Amino acid sequence: MTAAAVLAALTAAAGWWAPARLERAAWTLRAPRAAAALWCALLGFCATALAMGLHQALTGGHGSGWLLGPLTGAPGPYRAEGLAGHTEAFALAALVMAAAGGVAAAGCARAARARARHRRLLDLVARPDADGTLLVEDPRPAAWCVPGRGGRIVLTRGAAVALTDRQRAAVVAHERAHLAGHHHLLVAGVRALGRPLAWVPLARAAARRVPVLCEMAADDAAVRSVGRDAVARALCRVAAHPAPEGTLAAGAEAALERVRRLTHPRTALSAPARTACWIAVATLPVLPLLIGCGP
Repeated sequence: MTAAAVLAALTAAAGWWAPARLERAAWTLRAPRAAAALWCALLGFCATALAMGLHQALTGGHGSGWLLGPLTGAPGPYRAEGLAGHTEAFALAALVMAAAGGVAAAGCARAARARARHRRLLDLVARPDADGTLLVEDPRPAAWCVPGRGGRIVLTRGAAVALTDRQRAAVVAHERAHLAGHHHLLVAGVRALGRPLAWVPLARAAARRVPVLCEMAADDAAVRSVGRDAVARALCRVAAHPAPEGTLAAGAEAALERVRRLTHPRTALSAPARTACWIAVATLPVLPLLIGCGP
C-alpha cells in the first residue's frame, strides 16, 4: 500500500497545503497565465489522485507503480497483473475526471444561458459604436465582454464619456484578450467546482484566484497594445461597476491589486522558471497514474 500512502500524502498537500502558498506566491503576478494553468493542474492532480487512491483501496493495491517500484523494490503492476490493473485504474481515473468535468460543464452551461439572456437584452437596448463595441445608456462607467457567438464588447455611456481615446483602446484591448483567450470557460469551470467543493481549500482558492489571474493576463495583453499607464488609468475609471452574470468585466475582479501591479511593474518570470511551471502543468494531472500504475 506504499502507493496509496504516497497518493494520500500528496493529495493532502495539494488540497490543503499548496493553495495558501500558491495564493501568496509573488511570481504568480509575473506570469498570470502560467499561474492560472497551475491552479487547474492542481485540481486535475487531486481528481486523478483520488481515483488512484480509490483504486488502491478497493483492489488492495497492485504494485507500487513505475515511480515507486524501483525505490521500494516492489513489483510493478505490469509484472504483477499485466494490463488488468492498468485498465481498472484508468477507468476509475476517467470516471472521476468525467464527474469533475461534468460539474465544470454544468457551470459553463449556466453561464452560457446567462450570456444568452444578456445578449437578447443587448439586442434591445444597445447600439453599435464606431469601433465595433456596443454602447448602453447608463451613466455609470463600466465595460465588459459577452463571450460566445460573435463575442461582444459593451461600454456604458458613462465609460464613453469618462475614458480618453487611449484609455478606451485599453479597455477594448483588455476585453478582446478575454474573448481570444476563452477565459470565460476557465472562470466558469473553477467557480462551478468551487461551489460543491468549498470545504477543500484548493477548490475554494482556485475559484477565487483564477478569475483574478485571467484579468491580469488580459491586462498584460492590453499593456502590449496601448501601454501600462493607459491600462491602469482606464481600470480606475471602470472599477466600480460589477459584471453581469456570465460576462467578464474590465474592473470586476481585484481592481486595486491589479492597479498596484500595473503601477509597480516587476520583471517578467525568467524563461527557465516559466518552462518549469508549464512542465508542472503538463505533469501534475498524470503523476498519480505513474505513481499507482506506471507506463
